[in-house]
Amino acid sequence: MRMEAERSYLVRIRGVELLPGERVGAMFHTEQGLVAEPAPSGRLLVATNRRLISDDEEGQARETLMFPAASVCGASVYYDARRGLSWKQWAALLVGGLAVYLALAYWLVDRLPEVIIPALNLHAAALLLAALILLLGWLYWRSLTRPGGFVLRVAGVNWTLEVPCGAANDDLLSFANTLLRLQSAAAGDWEQ
Repeated sequence: MRMEAERSYLVRIRGVELLPGERVGAMFHTEQGLVAEPAPSGRLLVATNRRLISDDEEGQARETLMFPAASVCGASVYYDARRGLSWKQWAALLVGGLAVYLALAYWLVDRLPEVIIPALNLHAAALLLAALILLLGWLYWRSLTRPGGFVLRVAGVNWTLEVPCGAANDDLLSFANTLLRLQSAAAGDWEQ
């Protein structure tokens, strides 16, 4: 869905007042793509003739960033392909985790008071250590196997904004082009 830059009736976007004479060029939701109306939640990027506004609202957390349009230096869209580990690397990780567990568990058992869990016939420190190693392994696995996706990177004078997106590549490129067009216009106004 495309939005015309000159015909926006918006005066406020998610609580951010637009400046006098400021016009919205494009609104981009990271999951929905280009939108005509601001979505109530999620990451929203707004390119105006004066600013780039980034608003991220998820539940109770909220972050709003604003950058002058004239300070934008470039925009890039790339696909972040996540790479998993090979079976040899997973085997080495498993053997290493098991070795750390065995070494630390036997070392801790000799130094801590006897607290044996009756049903498992296992020392409490060894059980906690096993749970910690499993949690770390799960977090590591989750960080490696999360899906990749498109990323929009906007570089400015002394700032960079990098936003992962689930939207279509065409919408990302259209937003980046609109942002750069507005930056050129703002830089021209800035020089006068």
